[in-house]
Amino acid sequence: MTGTGDDSQLNADAQRLEMLDHDECVSLLRHGGYLGRVAVLADDGRPVILPVNYTIDEEAVVFCTAAGTKLDAILGGADLAFEVDANRPLHHSGWSVLVRGVAEIVTDRAAVARLQAGPLRPWVKGAMTNWIRLPLDEISGRRLPEI
Repeated sequence: MTGTGDDSQLNADAQRLEMLDHDECVSLLRHGGYLGRVAVLADDGRPVILPVNYTIDEEAVVFCTAAGTKLDAILGGADLAFEVDANRPLHHSGWSVLVRGVAEIVTDRAAVARLQAGPLRPWVKGAMTNWIRLPLDEISGRRLPEI
């Protein structure tokens, strides 16, 4: 917005941006509404972003998926990104957390049984057959506090 007189406000907003540490990011994931987005490369090589409901389990994001784009990417060993956020547009505030890495299908029967007994209930019928785990090894977050 050069030349509009808003440069000082943009600089002030940029200075308000806080980088979040690992523990703050995990806390936000644990209390962030349990709806996030997974970004993967589809079979045609183009990125796609899909919503998932999730939970946090043993330092990992866990979600369920049925057969399709997400599962295909995970089976192929591709990197994926998971993002969750919240915002208050009228207050010019919000936060976002990003987790990146290689996800894996949970195959241990005891772990699957424990997850199935937990709070996560997929919104899509048939999705509970594939439990996906994305470790919180590569996690980052940002927050823009209220003015």
